[in-house]
Amino acid sequence: KRREGGTGIAEVLRRGNAGQVRVPGKHGSAPRAYETVAVLIDDQPGQLARIFADAGRAGVNIEDVRIEHATGQQAGLVQLMVEPKAAAVLTAALKERGWAIRQ
Repeated sequence: KRREGGTGIAEVLRRGNAGQVRVPGKHGSAPRAYETVAVLIDDQPGQLARIFADAGRAGVNIEDVRIEHATGQQAGLVQLMVEPKAAAVLTAALKERGWAIRQ
């Protein structure tokens, strides 16, 4: 029985991965590949607003965002997904404004 359960889970994961390509991207268009700019951020009010505003001042559109909170710390990692051509521009702009970029 245990073997059957593992096979069932593997099948569900396989089908899920195969079906992922059918999920539409932003605004219903085809999914696109983005570059990720990872930024260390303090867990303080207004920090996300600040980083988004700094990206806007740099002329970069943030396509998606992911946040990971650091266990036991008042900090986290914000992953900003942007068009590949915008990644270097955003990285430079955020460094210039004092953000800690994680490579």
